Amino acid sequence: MLRGDLHHHINTDPTDGSFVRHSAGELIDRAAAIGLNVLAITCHESVPYDQDTTRYARERGILLLRGMEASVDGQHVLLLNFHEFPPGFCTVADIAGCKTPQAMVIAPHPFYPVRIAGGDLLSTHQGLFDAVEFSGLYTPLTRQFNRRALEYARVAGLPVVGNSDTHFLWQVGHTYTLIDAAPEPAAVLEAIRGGRVRLVTRPLSWAQLVRFVVESHSTVHTLRAGLLYMLQVLRRTRPPRHAAAYPAMAVPAAAARAAEYRDQRHQRRRGGDSDLSRDREAAAG
Repeated sequence: MLRGDLHHHINTDPTDGSFVRHSAGELIDRAAAIGLNVLAITCHESVPYDQDTTRYARERGILLLRGMEASVDGQHVLLLNFHEFPPGFCTVADIAGCKTPQAMVIAPHPFYPVRIAGGDLLSTHQGLFDAVEFSGLYTPLTRQFNRRALEYARVAGLPVVGNSDTHFLWQVGHTYTLIDAAPEPAAVLEAIRGGRVRLVTRPLSWAQLVRFVVESHSTVHTLRAGLLYMLQVLRRTRPPRHAAAYPAMAVPAAAARAAEYRDQRHQRRRGGDSDLSRDREAAAG
């Protein structure tokens, strides 16, 4: 099983590079040191690295997928393995026009309580997306945003991938995906589409979350939203529901393939995943 994390930022990111300190090489070194072997660098609205980075990753035993975190009406969308990427600030039509069978579109942090989350895009343009992200930016008391992503994916028949959304190297390894595939781009993306994946995650501590907020120079709006949510947690109140309801639909073939794969996996002895002692499957609750 490959260990993949498909959402990372580096210091040449045109938006977050003001506080992200690590280079592409340092990210690759960190990933290799902890046993990850599939990465995607997904900087905002750009692909600010070259083939030398891809070669360096290969030398370290890592498959690097070309990626970008595009913006559509202010909401984020992860684009992977596009032959030609659309503009960084683009429309759904731009993405659809550039997307080929070899490309993948993932909804990042879709139900988080921020405008960039992308839940509206996922709900209104579900056919554009190939997978839903389980974001590593959560604590034991803030699981519900990811729970909603898991439930949406279950109803929609979309696979779930665990990503760290790395802005700081200490995030790497908290959340990732086990992928049953050969280390080739086409094989990895086909395995994800077919649901041959398993989520591995552990939450951030409150201290780590505060560290992320402070070190990322979050805006006043983001800080205010975060503080209000923390108050809701402390008061044991329910956070406001996302405006978009889960779609009513039959589970498509991808979900059936994923279920068949799970049945087959449970019937045989599982091996090869014990070398990282902290691996754990994400609970739905």
